[in-house]
Amino acid sequence: MKNLKIYRVVLGLGMLFTSSIHAQQEQMYSHYDYNSLAINPAYAGSKRTFVANSLARMQWNSLPGAPRYYNLGMHTPLVGDFAGGLNIQTGKIGKFKVASPLTETQIALSGAYNKQVADNVRVAVGLRFGLYNYVANLSQLQLEKPGDQVFNNNDYNLTAPMAGFGVYVYGNNYFAGVSAPRMVFVPADQRNNNVNVAYAATTQYYAVAGYVIDAGPDWKIKPTTQIKIANGVPIEADFNLHAIYMDDFSLGAFIRTGGEGGIMAMANVNPNFTILYSYDTRWAPLNQYVRSSHEFGIQYMIPYVSNSRVRAPRYF
Repeated sequence: MKNLKIYRVVLGLGMLFTSSIHAQQEQMYSHYDYNSLAINPAYAGSKRTFVANSLARMQWNSLPGAPRYYNLGMHTPLVGDFAGGLNIQTGKIGKFKVASPLTETQIALSGAYNKQVADNVRVAVGLRFGLYNYVANLSQLQLEKPGDQVFNNNDYNLTAPMAGFGVYVYGNNYFAGVSAPRMVFVPADQRNNNVNVAYAATTQYYAVAGYVIDAGPDWKIKPTTQIKIANGVPIEADFNLHAIYMDDFSLGAFIRTGGEGGIMAMANVNPNFTILYSYDTRWAPLNQYVRSSHEFGIQYMIPYVSNSRVRAPRYF
């Protein structure tokens, strides 16, 4: 009976995912300050050197078939104040023998123009273009009542062009940005009265900000926030607080509106590699089923050098 209840929860989450009613829209990452290219194309080139990172998120690990997200991004300066980036994201929810009934994939190129407008003030604007694929194979779910017409003939495979834009303002110890990373151009004949494409056709907007505060010779404090807005979905906000030790290690905690919270850590293994981890869980609602999300990440960066000196470390 317990397994049946869990299955029903997973199935319900899947239906929410497709109908976009109170559903999570874009893929969610706790380390959004290190994964900013995924949500803002203007972030490309902000570190003024080549950067590549990858994040994997196993969300709500206590549920069979719970969401799994993977992101790979890289960006680098190009010519003058221009920079470029590549971002690949994929996610899935649900589980059966040979595949996941709900999957999405994004592949996009980003371009950004970064301009220093004052001492310790740089402004970047960015655009993104790519392809978005969304698959809903609800007919392949193993149902309690086989032959349920709600799930039969309810498969959908959408591939459509997508675009995004963003603005990013930053300095050595702060950042702020607004963006819309995914606007999918769904043909009108497919969008009208089609609940399966409602999720894909919903544009989500982001606002992020953070500041690094000196707290002693070896310590810094970094509060950050991320706010997500989408039509028909409750506003979701993250509030993070990091304690950074000697610019090489950090421990932090965060809360997320809707009843989630967790801890996170970062370590610079050497000047090139950084590793990331976070754990979060829900306390309401569905906390008896939806628990234990894990996020793992790695970042490779060529140290930024100017006038034969390595510049100050970047904290985002």
